[in-house]
Amino acid sequence: MDLEIECPDEPLHVWRVGFSPELWAWTPWTFAGDDGLFSGRWDDQLGEFRTIYTAESLLGCFLELLALFRPSPELVAGLDQIIDDDGSIGSYPEAPQCAIGYSWLEDRRYGSARQSGKYCYVTHSRSIAALSIHYPFDRHDISLADVDTALLKDARDRVLTRSIARWLYDLHEETAGEPVVDGVRFNSRHGDEIRVWAVFQRADDLAVSPRIQPVMEPLSVPPDLPELQEAFARFGLQWHEG
Repeated sequence: MDLEIECPDEPLHVWRVGFSPELWAWTPWTFAGDDGLFSGRWDDQLGEFRTIYTAESLLGCFLELLALFRPSPELVAGLDQIIDDDGSIGSYPEAPQCAIGYSWLEDRRYGSARQSGKYCYVTHSRSIAALSIHYPFDRHDISLADVDTALLKDARDRVLTRSIARWLYDLHEETAGEPVVDGVRFNSRHGDEIRVWAVFQRADDLAVSPRIQPVMEPLSVPPDLPELQEAFARFGLQWHEG
């Protein structure tokens, strides 16, 4: 198969936010969903290998993690329509909108590493062209006319992106038999300037990917960490004592 997938040759100094005791270890299978799959966009649709996600900046890590806490205008509008006839709602106050409890910080760590390997820049024009020719989009009832960067950045159809991840994982060089890519390089949905990577686990990998070489001891995440505060500000979030 003659593929022209774009894999930028670039020095990679990456960041990750995870949990102790091993920040860079593969997430235990016990944290997969009931279907045996992880929820990341570039995880394996067959549930046979794991990934870890890294970003080029610590801010990028927090933006990816905290996006799910952003307020939903529809939910806020619905709550505003509730009439507290008997005062019961006021008797049991809940956390304010966009509030995150300090428990979110428990056992959470951050650190940086040197990352090696070949990563498919999935929204590069060359990669999109290769996918259009070789990937079976018809299995997803997707017309080739609809294959573009917007489709690949859409977080709603994770069956598609996880299936593409599996397809990329299975690609091997015809002569040496080596994997074509070590993962996926993509732009964050929260800013095209933020580069993010999904590193694939291979069968002979140990607890930590050989493509990751930590350059610092993991540190606890304090609530006043500047990058965390910046992510809170961008999403309109706040800490809650309750």
